[in-house]
Amino acid sequence: MLGRWIAAAFGFAVASAPVWADDGPQTGQFYLSGLASYYYLPENQGYEGKRAGFGLGLGWAFHDGWAAELDWTRFNNADVDLPGGQTQPDRIDNVMLNAFYKIQGSKLPFSPYVVLGAGRSAFNKDIYGSDDEWAFNFGAGAYKDLSDRFSLRADVRGMYVPGKGDDLTPIGTLAVVMKLGSLAPKAEPDADGDGVPDSRDKCPGTPAGRKVDANGCELDSDGDGVVDALDACPNTPPGTKVDSRGCPPPAPPPAPAPVKEPVRFDLTVEFAFNSAEINDLSFRELRNAMQFLRDHPSTHAVIEGHTDNRGTDAYNQKLSERRAAAVVDVLAKSGIDKGRLSSVGYGESRPIASNDTDEGRQKNRRVSIVVSE
Repeated sequence: MLGRWIAAAFGFAVASAPVWADDGPQTGQFYLSGLASYYYLPENQGYEGKRAGFGLGLGWAFHDGWAAELDWTRFNNADVDLPGGQTQPDRIDNVMLNAFYKIQGSKLPFSPYVVLGAGRSAFNKDIYGSDDEWAFNFGAGAYKDLSDRFSLRADVRGMYVPGKGDDLTPIGTLAVVMKLGSLAPKAEPDADGDGVPDSRDKCPGTPAGRKVDANGCELDSDGDGVVDALDACPNTPPGTKVDSRGCPPPAPPPAPAPVKEPVRFDLTVEFAFNSAEINDLSFRELRNAMQFLRDHPSTHAVIEGHTDNRGTDAYNQKLSERRAAAVVDVLAKSGIDKGRLSSVGYGESRPIASNDTDEGRQKNRRVSIVVSE
């Protein structure tokens, strides 16, 4: 029963790591312990009941979490059975060398530990014919600081005396621990492990391994608002606006040169006879003019319509105006502000080829775009 209890206590202590608390003696400290114990007396040795005891200990915390302690504990008035049904008060003295391992880093408000030790248990030699026997104990407990100098320690252990039988008897121990010598300042909690204690950490929860400043915040060497660990463009000049990767936005394309002289696009946007409808092939030929107008947003364009000489002058004039207006509609639908566009019809008055052939007349059914500031 006791063995299962101690195993459970040991498992609880181990499972509590990693730790916030770091109570009890610190590495390099010597200390004294005032002990109060409660012993379930070993019935197989003729003892009866339970007794309280007292004792002293001298210890040294020699390594991270480890301490060695020499303890002496006395249990008075331990009733032992005598022949004939009589009992006699007796005493038991335990002298043990114990090793304590304090589990560092627990999120509990105290520091759990495990203990294992060996020594001698001295019984009344008149009854047992022997001054003492080897003894072993093991268990688990916890430290809780009362001040910088004093700590409270409590544990439960199992005591095993091989020369006195196979029983494992329990002992509960409460100790006041006084740390000796000068006291080094206790390390403050540092939950994110960045080297800046929680009390001064203005940026808690920093990812492991990140470099931080004195306030516990990740470094931003170029001051662009993106920490070094995430900055894809270090050493950005001061005042530069950057994106989430710490990089400046792409430079805008250079502004196009101003249009000092009107630019004419004599397009081969040709129309069928007596038609102002632009076919797909002709629409593709308008793209250069569209792109030029987009690249020069401060310009304006005059769209000129033309016809061949078939039909009356008045009819051809109207037809040329309709053709110019059709191109304006195409440009406007492509996203160019219609306020930048105007149209004019010249009818048959400005041929660029002979109207005596079908080929010449087709070339005269055209549009020109004149762009200027």
